[in-house]
This record gives sequence, C-alpha cells and structure tokens, in this order.
Amino acid sequence: MADLSTEKKVLLERHRPLLKYDSNESYFADSPAEWTDWKENRLLQGKDLVAAAAPTGDTPKLSLPFLVADKYDDKVVVKASDLIDCKGDDYAKAAHELHQDHRYRNRMYGRAVEDSKGHWWLQYWFFYIYNDFNLIGGFFKAGLHEGDWEMIQLRLGEDEAPDYAVYAQHKGGEVRRWDQVDVVPGTERPFVYVARGSHASYFSPGKHPLGPAWADFADGKRRSPEVKLEIVNEQTEEWHWLLWPGHWGGTKVPHISLPFDADSPVGPAQHAQWKDPSKLAPDLAAEAAPAVQALAQPLPSLAKAQARRDGSDLLVDYAAVSPEGQEIRGLVVTANSPDDAGVPPLTRTVESSDLTGTVKWPAPIDPGKRYDVHVSAAFDEHIATESRRTDLPAAT
Repeated sequence: MADLSTEKKVLLERHRPLLKYDSNESYFADSPAEWTDWKENRLLQGKDLVAAAAPTGDTPKLSLPFLVADKYDDKVVVKASDLIDCKGDDYAKAAHELHQDHRYRNRMYGRAVEDSKGHWWLQYWFFYIYNDFNLIGGFFKAGLHEGDWEMIQLRLGEDEAPDYAVYAQHKGGEVRRWDQVDVVPGTERPFVYVARGSHASYFSPGKHPLGPAWADFADGKRRSPEVKLEIVNEQTEEWHWLLWPGHWGGTKVPHISLPFDADSPVGPAQHAQWKDPSKLAPDLAAEAAPAVQALAQPLPSLAKAQARRDGSDLLVDYAAVSPEGQEIRGLVVTANSPDDAGVPPLTRTVESSDLTGTVKWPAPIDPGKRYDVHVSAAFDEHIATESRRTDLPAAT
C-alpha cells in the first residue's frame, strides 16, 4: 500500500468509530506499546530470551520498534512462533497502571486498503492488554488470553461514502448495510458496542448469544472516551511492528479447553482481511451475522444491587433471581471515580453462593471522592446478568 492520499485520511477521520464500553469493562483500546513496555514482559523464541521490557546485562530492550518482520536488531531471524510473554499474571494491575499514561491510553489504528474486487475499505484496529471473557474469569476461566486484537471495517461505495460495515466478532464478522448502522448524531461516526472482556464488536447494545449457554455482554453504559486515531502506513519504518508475525502474548490453549479459549493473537497484518478486506465478509448480500444457537435456559437477573459506603469500605447489598438449576457464583463489581481523571475503573469478582446478601469490595475507597459502581451477578452455565449502577457522592 502506497502512502495514503489526503482524501483517504480525511475519510478515516470522518468515520472514526466511537467505542461504547460495557459497564463492567476493565481493559480498554490502547497502544500495543503497553504490551512491549510492561516491565513483566519479554520476547521469547522457543525458550530463548530475545529481548525484555526491563532488560539486564546485554539483553536488548523490548519496544514496538524492536519488532520487525525479518531480523531483530539485524541479528536474530524472526519466527512466526515468537511471542511476547508476561512473567506475571496481574493483567488488571498492568492495564490500570499503563492506561493512566497519556503515551498509551485510548488509541486506534486506521488504514485504507483496496480489496481483490476493486473496492476500498476503511479499517480500524484496536489492541487490548487482555481478553477476559465476560470479566468473570475468576469463576469460570473461559476465553482468557494475553493480548487481544479486534477490528471493524467499512466498505466505500462509488461516491466514497460507506455502503457496508463489518464488525469482527470472535472468529467471524457481522455485516450490516451502512443505512442500518447507528452513528453519533450529527456525524458519520459509527457506534461500536464493545463486549465485556472479549472485546468483540457489536452494532447494538445488549446480550448477544454465542451458543446454548454462552453470550457476549455489551451494554454500552461506560462513559466513552475519545479514542485517538493513528493512521498507518506500513511502508514506513515507523509501522514495521505491524508486520511482525509473532504472538502478542504467551497464552496457549490447554489440552482440555472451553468454548472461546484461544492462543494469544497474532498482529493485524497476519489476518486475511489485512491484505484483502473482503475475506472477513465474503458474502455481503447475506447481511447477517453467522447463525448461532439461542440461549437454552431462562436467564438469571439481578433484582437489586445497591452500593454504599461504610467508612473506607465499599459494600454492595444485592438480591438475584435464578431460574431453577442455576446457581450463583458471585458478583462482578466495577468501581470508578469521576474525580480521577485518566484513571480507568477497576473490576473485581467477589465469590458468593447466596442469592441475597452483602459483599465487600476487596480494597478501600477514598472517602473524599465520588464513585459510580456497576454490579452484575455471575451464575453457573457461564451466564452473567445485566449490571445495575449506584452513584456515591463524596463522604461528608
């Protein structure tokens, strides 16, 4: 791809999507430099250390510019099996710390590319530190992997206005005509509802069934930050890290796996739609997402979830409703202070086997700050409820 024309750059900015996060989300679209720069991370080739984010001795420092398609530091030949592994496992801590750094937070990567049929597409790529399916991994350990690349793409018609949109979801994509896509009022920017934990992209908020007992949750209730668009030109050295063939994480699918378990992902240029966007949605005329089996059982719900303060403790009084045969496993609680500019919310899971009761947030909160608290309940069969919100004023 040659350097983009000014016209295509204008189109990429004009149609820059607005990401609507779920109320219980803790991981946000940021720069992938978070993953190369995190102090716990290291680039491995087999069992050999190639580079570390916090190197010792003669080990080169891991960074985005260090990632290339041919040879690291003009010495070590790059292999597709190479991976950036995390020595620790506190991904929430890493995401919370790094998102506060203005060099990393709220980034998306845009490019315009022509497909094999002569149509131009606008692509938008998003990186997340961790994929924590439903953000209830503390209970179910499903769909967890280090690193997460997601994307949407818009096809341009003859007048260079979009005529179709394709939103990537797990191993496929959902298609809509452009006139069926909700946009920010007064603009041509599409809404993207980001699924809790899995970060799959949806055209509308709500629960999205993935099988007989699995669903994505994308309520869009989290206040949406403006995500900066960086326009890609992979022909320049600045963007060569996009061509790196390795894995953005060290997760490997276990021998006995659950639905939606996956290895850590490869980068954007390793996906078929990078070179030919029509590969993600070969049949636009279908205008439908891949068929899925509807949820088989009645869904649990959260009748009450009221957060309150007790000194520096955050308590939640709750009452859940469960259809017969489905047992509650605990609550998913997200606390966010609007008084902390640039600080992302934190989500914690609190185990409980009782349908009613009170749980305690596992860390103190600042009495002098306001908080919005979102709570959902997690049940057997890998089901989570919609969230409920409480706004707490600063303590007087």
